[in-house]
Amino acid sequence: MTETATVNGAEALLELFRAQGTDYIFCSPIAAWAPLWEALAKRKVTTNIETPQYLNCRHEILAVGLASGYYKATGRTQAVLLPTGLGVLHGAMAMRSAFHEHIPMVIVSPDTLTHGAVPGLDPGPEWPTLLVDLAGPVRNAETVTKWAKEVKTGGDLAADVRRAWYFAESVPRGPTLLGVPFDILMSQVAEPHGEKTKASALVAPVDSLSEVADLLMRSSAPLIVTEHGARTPADQAALVAIAEHIGAPVFEYWMPMYANFPRAHPLYATDPVETHLKDADCILVIGAHGPWHPQETPLPDGCTVIHVEEDPLRPRAPYWGFRTDYCIAGDISRNLAQLATLLKARSQTAEIAARTERWHAHNAASNAEAAKERDGARSGERIHAALLFDTLHRLLPDKSVIVDEIIAQVPAMIHHLFRERDFTHIRGWAGALGTGLPTALGVKLARPKDVVVCVIGDGAFNYNPVPACLGLAQQYGVPILAVICNNQGYVSQEWNLYKYFPTGYALRDNNPYGRVIEPTPDYAAIAPAFGAHGECVTDPAQLEQAIHRALAALEQGHLALLDVRLEP
Repeated sequence: MTETATVNGAEALLELFRAQGTDYIFCSPIAAWAPLWEALAKRKVTTNIETPQYLNCRHEILAVGLASGYYKATGRTQAVLLPTGLGVLHGAMAMRSAFHEHIPMVIVSPDTLTHGAVPGLDPGPEWPTLLVDLAGPVRNAETVTKWAKEVKTGGDLAADVRRAWYFAESVPRGPTLLGVPFDILMSQVAEPHGEKTKASALVAPVDSLSEVADLLMRSSAPLIVTEHGARTPADQAALVAIAEHIGAPVFEYWMPMYANFPRAHPLYATDPVETHLKDADCILVIGAHGPWHPQETPLPDGCTVIHVEEDPLRPRAPYWGFRTDYCIAGDISRNLAQLATLLKARSQTAEIAARTERWHAHNAASNAEAAKERDGARSGERIHAALLFDTLHRLLPDKSVIVDEIIAQVPAMIHHLFRERDFTHIRGWAGALGTGLPTALGVKLARPKDVVVCVIGDGAFNYNPVPACLGLAQQYGVPILAVICNNQGYVSQEWNLYKYFPTGYALRDNNPYGRVIEPTPDYAAIAPAFGAHGECVTDPAQLEQAIHRALAALEQGHLALLDVRLEP
């Protein structure tokens, strides 16, 4: 009988990561990862293999955000290592964002089975006093992951890693977490063999998609609304084909997760969808958690609403008030491509052509208004958001990637930055602020030859793990351009004061408690501490040259940070 070859659990985990096609291990360190670090060093010396590449992260949100950004740019699932218990809680906000956005990743957290009572399996003296809690990493992660499980024995390790990857990548996608005790990392397990268990795409039946195609062709006033429905160029091409074939405008949720549709296309609608709902007879919602607001907005009698989503009706949401007549569940990319094919096989009508022309004219008028805003911004004494985005539009090279973590300036960014330029747009946050810089760094790892720009608000900048992000950029040579849209406060926090208390004490006395960041810090001064270029820009006349200097710093391999003081 042949004796089974064994390795320790950490070596097995490393080989399992490789077999799953992992490019990077994003690790927020803790002493319990010592066996994995030894496995990495041993493998480099004995085999000269350095894939997957290990990156030491200085904050849990940074580690999770890197995996999220890398997936958004590549569609490839990565491994994240977080400290047990408290580390999982620290990273939970970013994990929640990944769950909300259907971003797969496999997170591994060490724990202990014996708490140092067994010689040779002692994870350290901090465990009894600091790290052990009743819940543990798995229970701490259950509300922010798709699937979480503790590996009970060394014999379970390989099967559970493969399960975690499969569950993360199968629709609906999302992060998964494994608790792998230090005891297993240190103990001998069977050497893993075999490759990745691949998740097959779930696609809606052709009959269901054909019925939807017929509805769209019969409609007289169709609209399309999306938020995250077209992440890849292929998805965007399918969405363009659908819109053009039925003569429907495409509205993006006001804070889209991606550039789902070419923003210079004559069917791209720049005004709010809410103003057009009253006229619609068929609404195709493609990947949108919130296509309009409020959810209960009355729709015309007979209006049909079709939702295309990985998991329609948002099973985790506490409330769903959107009209829903048809659900097309499963892989959005595959369903979009199939729907486009089915529509192309149906003949267009003169009515569709006329409708297309009407929307072309409507959107051209909106674009003309945006051009007037740009012209007015160029003559101001202060830097207007329209001027900032117009200047970036002119100076950034093609193929640049924009990762945004802004709120108040989103409309200006959409109207002025993306017109007629080949830029990629990725949203760097999902509800909770603090993940824009980590996401941008993950995108840069995936697209090292392209300029990656993180457009971030001064409020959001305060939520990000800034020293950890700048430190990683310096350590591993990951230069991004961070542009702080600094309106000297949390301007979005004021909205309900204007809505409900327009003549109240807070606005009358200029005392809006929630929006204040004062005194305004010199954010650019942080950059030199990490070998980065930093500059504060207050004069519109200096903006263009400041951006040129920042781009030059990127070419030299340095992160650049521009603190742009915007007109509030």
